[in-house]
Amino acid sequence: MTGTELKIVTPAETEVLGPEVDRLATLHTNARTDADLLTVWLKSHADGSAHTRRAYQRVGARFLEALHAAGGDLRRATVEHVQGALEAMRSKADGEPVKPATVNMYVAAVKSFLGFAHRVGFTRFNAAPLIKLKKAPRQVAQRILGELEVRKLIDAANPGRDRLMLEVGYFGGLRVSELVSLTWAQVIRRDSGEAQLEVVGKGDKVRQVLIPAVIAARLLASRNDAPPTAPVFESVRNPGHALTERAVNFIVKAAARSAGVNSAASVHWLRHAHASHAIDKWRPHHAGVGDAGACGSQDDVCLCPCPAGRELRPLPED
Repeated sequence: MTGTELKIVTPAETEVLGPEVDRLATLHTNARTDADLLTVWLKSHADGSAHTRRAYQRVGARFLEALHAAGGDLRRATVEHVQGALEAMRSKADGEPVKPATVNMYVAAVKSFLGFAHRVGFTRFNAAPLIKLKKAPRQVAQRILGELEVRKLIDAANPGRDRLMLEVGYFGGLRVSELVSLTWAQVIRRDSGEAQLEVVGKGDKVRQVLIPAVIAARLLASRNDAPPTAPVFESVRNPGHALTERAVNFIVKAAARSAGVNSAASVHWLRHAHASHAIDKWRPHHAGVGDAGACGSQDDVCLCPCPAGRELRPLPED
């Protein structure tokens, strides 16, 4: 060619296709921003447990914050962006490392979020399959309190609501989410004097749990004139509303400090203790944890979950 040389300049994709270039050809969501997509993802779990939705909300928001801090967003995120965000989530705000099991929960939630973003056409690239979960060491044994420690912990709680809540949590083997969501409609008085709790657990699965008569009497007496829809363990600061999970764990840790037991104790530790003490005192060691039974204690309230405080399920064949 003679004369002035021509230089062909390829325009950027966004100049040709507009701002929608980063979307797939088939789009199945109206979300425009990362925050919008997080909201859509949470709505897709509307039928899941409230505890799961709260966890996903917290983890999703923290992941997006870390992703944006690393200079990325969902549509343009590389594997390195995602890895950097997850690495940042391994430390708390005060610099203390997050426990391995919690990190695994973060990773699992983020993988679910990234997979959802790809399936609905919000992103072209899905980094989820490239992010691997590491098996976290189980530390159940370290979380089991002895019977004397459980007694000291319960006795150290403030008399009234707080102490009663820990007793119900221990003898019922309840999760903290099950404690705070318990309403009076779920508490049934039995002719034997026990209280039957209709507990809604993970995945909205319902199970029936018995609480010993001595504790049941105090529990039922605490109702006063509360309607069936009222929470069993009501917040003092926010009357008519249930205690939050955070408030319950604060109560447990305060009692643990006063009792001189492990300050890391939580409601879940009481749940582990419930199962362990039931196995030790009633069931053979090869039997399942879900069923607890009588230990033959002559005390007015024995420390193991027996004969009440057990799940109402048929015993498996030995």
